[in-house]
Amino acid sequence: MADLVLDYALLHQLAVSMRDLKSKIKTDVDAGSRRAIVNSGGGTVDSGQVGNSTVYAALSGFFYACNGPFQDSMDLLDKLADNFDSIAKAFFDVDADFAGKVDTARLQANIAQWQADQAAYNHYLGIKDKSVTFQYYDEHGQLQTGSIPLWSGPPPADPGAIPTSIDGTATVGSNHTTVTTDDKGNILTETTTVNSGDGLTYTETTSYTYHDTNGDGKPDYVDYSSTITHSDGSSETITKNTNTDGSYVVKSTTDDGTTTSTVTPTSDGGSHDVTVDKDGDTTTTDIVVTGADTGTKTVVGPKGTDVYSGNPKTGQWTLTSHEDPPPDYSDYAPVMY
Repeated sequence: MADLVLDYALLHQLAVSMRDLKSKIKTDVDAGSRRAIVNSGGGTVDSGQVGNSTVYAALSGFFYACNGPFQDSMDLLDKLADNFDSIAKAFFDVDADFAGKVDTARLQANIAQWQADQAAYNHYLGIKDKSVTFQYYDEHGQLQTGSIPLWSGPPPADPGAIPTSIDGTATVGSNHTTVTTDDKGNILTETTTVNSGDGLTYTETTSYTYHDTNGDGKPDYVDYSSTITHSDGSSETITKNTNTDGSYVVKSTTDDGTTTSTVTPTSDGGSHDVTVDKDGDTTTTDIVVTGADTGTKTVVGPKGTDVYSGNPKTGQWTLTSHEDPPPDYSDYAPVMY
């Protein structure tokens, strides 16, 4: 099967062109509703300019007769432009989210490299003026004192300040990520902005909270709060909060409502997930590990039950069975015998 390639930038430009076309013909359509005749400059023409009242009446009737179909066409242009634009923005948002995650991973790698370089430079600063002193007897039997410097050769380069931003590799438009970090190099806040180059913008800002439960100086889990402004102007807030028993709650809030997922990890490496969407519908997902790289995933929701097999570590699943939900007879009146 061929891969699906969608040029969302072209779709967005097409939607803009359709709206521009509508604005250009709107004057003619509005004039036609008044039986007026429109000239090339957008103004109206009177019977004196036409020079013949019969011809003027015919032209006026023509403009009036065309008003209905053109008005319908304008409505269709609006709907088609909206459809094209919504598809373009949906695909752009997916790409922008992926680009932001890639840039964050690249920046984390840069920070890790900086930490290694900084550690090497600090080590150099600590020993560059130190040496090991020793004693020995020379060829005349005299006791001598010598020394060997702890550092020899060229010094490592000063790594400078910790990297806090990175630019993406977009061929069209731009994407940029900036972060703040703590003294251990952990990212505290992150902001990614992606521009399509033709008017679409996606912004995501995330704050992270690190939890060290055993006091070893390393985070055992990370919570976050993320605010996303989509290309259509709508906003979404996603939060993750971990409970003391190891379960965690992820909430996604939009203007349409809130979806809440409560995930409880299991001892075998699987999980039990209960999701309640903005309409109040509940979906339960159970992942069971059956081997080193094998497992099953069972999803029970409003659309029925789906069972998958695959690898819980990589999240790659293959649908093995589907069962429709039982019929809903709640709207039927009971039959009395």
